Amino acid sequence: KDRRKSSRQLTSEWNSSHGKSISARTVRRRLFNAGYKTTGKLLFFSDESHFEVFNRKNKSFVRRLPSESDKPFNFQPRVQGDGGSINIWGIMTGKGVGPLVFYDGRMNGQSYIGVIEPVLLSFIEKNFDPDATRYYVPDNAPCHKSAFSMKWFAKNKINLLDLTAVSPDFNAIENLWDIIDNKLNDYRLNNVNDLQQAILEIWTKISNETFENLVQSMPRHIKKCVCVKGNTSAKY
Repeated sequence: KDRRKSSRQLTSEWNSSHGKSISARTVRRRLFNAGYKTTGKLLFFSDESHFEVFNRKNKSFVRRLPSESDKPFNFQPRVQGDGGSINIWGIMTGKGVGPLVFYDGRMNGQSYIGVIEPVLLSFIEKNFDPDATRYYVPDNAPCHKSAFSMKWFAKNKINLLDLTAVSPDFNAIENLWDIIDNKLNDYRLNNVNDLQQAILEIWTKISNETFENLVQSMPRHIKKCVCVKGNTSAKY
């Protein structure tokens, strides 16, 4: 009756009502054979980010009396060598987060695909109907647009949104990194392992409403960028 239900929702309802167990793949195959095709479009927002153990990107606040301005607790030390850091690649949609991968070093096209290939295709297959048009939103870093990467995306029938270079305002996941960095202020981090575990915990606890709001804000971002003709703006 509800044509907007995903194959996973249909599978769950079938298994509950019939006392049997079938897979979402079976449901998708039978719907396809019966002539039903998915006409929706899927947007996958993806990017890499860098986090440090001690040096937060965002400000933290301290409550103090006027007479305590010189007390040590007012100062956040900058640590030479950042106390350790990690690089992460992640993906999100309007319905929630996808895989999160930690990686080392700088990326080229081959290493970028080496990071996303083991997780991206299985994530799409398990969670989304195969007939939906897929749009993958990177940020046009050189490794994203390399010949090696473009060939891989074409081979796996994943469309790329053709954005201009250095256009973070058009990628909703940029705001997600900022949310994570803010939430890291609530954790006591002493080493890279603490940082990694904190990010994993934050990643899994962000509400679906947050993702919906981030994606729904994109038309407003785009409209503002058009109004300022691609220049910077503090408000969206």
